[in-house]
Amino acid sequence: MYDAYASICRHYFSTAIHIIDLFHVITQLTNAVNRIRNRAMNTEARKGSIEYNFMKAHWKYFLCRRNKIHDKTYTYMKTGEVLHCDDLVFKCIQLRMDLWVGYDALQEIFRYSEYATYEEALKFVERMSDKLINSPCEDLKAVGRTYHKWRYEIANGFAKGNKTFHYTNAIAEGLNSQLKTIIKSAYGYHNFERFRKRAMLIMTYG
Repeated sequence: MYDAYASICRHYFSTAIHIIDLFHVITQLTNAVNRIRNRAMNTEARKGSIEYNFMKAHWKYFLCRRNKIHDKTYTYMKTGEVLHCDDLVFKCIQLRMDLWVGYDALQEIFRYSEYATYEEALKFVERMSDKLINSPCEDLKAVGRTYHKWRYEIANGFAKGNKTFHYTNAIAEGLNSQLKTIIKSAYGYHNFERFRKRAMLIMTYG
């Protein structure tokens, strides 16, 4: 999601498929939902209440797939009240309309694997961007505008190439991580050629 990369891609790699990796797409929305959760916790939930304590201790439950929420109960120590974690998440997201909308949108994004073709993926991205732009929260509106701006590249990432797999830049990310590790382990390099030879040696035979 960087204009310079898009310009370079159009100019030098005109036949390449420009994708935006799913990690970055989902991160845009999870960051927004997390900010809304934090506001809901501090404004709508009474400090020390079961909703406040749960939202503070188990914030990750609001950013993951619903089926990933642990099948266990949460005990409110002040009263001894026991509720299932899934029920508590549902109870908490009702505190604010924007939290409800953001959480619902996030769960839809997690179902990206349902869209096999580019046309299906593009319609989905456009629907999601419209939904977020028309939401009652500026954080979600900003995500919606970003999705709309990069809808074609996001759709390329959602769609399955040859009907079997999603395009991803995981290999490039992995190589980049390796390069950073090589630099870090050597406390930096003053000579680029030495760094290049070291990197090629490790990444080829390591």
